[in-house]
Amino acid sequence: MVMLSEQLTCGRAVRARGIAAAPRRRAPVVAARASAKRQQVPRRSVSGRVSGSAERRGERVKVRAASAAPPAAVPPPQVFQSACSTSMAKAKYSWDKTLVLGFLAGSLIGIGALLCSVVAGSSPTLAANNPGLSSFVKGAIGLPAGLAMVILTGAELFTGNVFIMLSGLLTGKVNLVDVCKSWFWSFNGNFAGSLFVAAMAFLAQTTSSEALTASVAKVAVAKVSMGFTTLFAKGVLCNWLVCLAVWMAMASNSIPGKLLSIFIPISTFVTLGFEHSVANMFLISQGMLA
Repeated sequence: MVMLSEQLTCGRAVRARGIAAAPRRRAPVVAARASAKRQQVPRRSVSGRVSGSAERRGERVKVRAASAAPPAAVPPPQVFQSACSTSMAKAKYSWDKTLVLGFLAGSLIGIGALLCSVVAGSSPTLAANNPGLSSFVKGAIGLPAGLAMVILTGAELFTGNVFIMLSGLLTGKVNLVDVCKSWFWSFNGNFAGSLFVAAMAFLAQTTSSEALTASVAKVAVAKVSMGFTTLFAKGVLCNWLVCLAVWMAMASNSIPGKLLSIFIPISTFVTLGFEHSVANMFLISQGMLA
């Protein structure tokens, strides 16, 4: 009996040691499997993380550059190319489209000239005491507003059209027939629009006061009293500055820039007393109706 109990006790001890040792035998296997999994999963090195971050930053910079605002001003060669492309587009206009856009331009220039007439005619004391300042006030108020409205609305002004269509003709983008057609319909549209605004201003009695009536009549008489050579020279100098205003407006990519580009040359030619053909269509008609 004693021996049997000893054997039973030894068997229990052996089984207990086996159960306790089993986890220790499985531990190396589990560790080996975990090590194999870690070897299978690729690790990103520090240099990989840095290069990936740099790539993302580069992509963000590219997106910002693509969405950045255009430059404030376009270089002159690009402005000229834009003028040539515009001449091709204008050459494709139908005659009635050019005529309607010309009517709009003549009307807007007439409104600007009317504003100039009212301001100048309402300031006789300023003209008598300080003629230089009076000339600048006339230049700063009126026709710059008229040309700004023409350019921003896409109307067809003959004087600016000369620059656009000649650019296309000189580079072979358009032919002489296209140029003559555009000039003919834009000029006649300008004339019709100027007459319309002059008639409407007369019906509205915009210059019905004695001082304004005398002023607009005096301006009209002065314009038709100059000699041909003087008028031609004044017209050339005027349209040089008008075309410069159109060029500078095309070079600017912002509305404030376009307005400033128009103001400087137009106020200059009015202050210097140069002659604008489309403005004269209105001013002479206004004087005849006064």
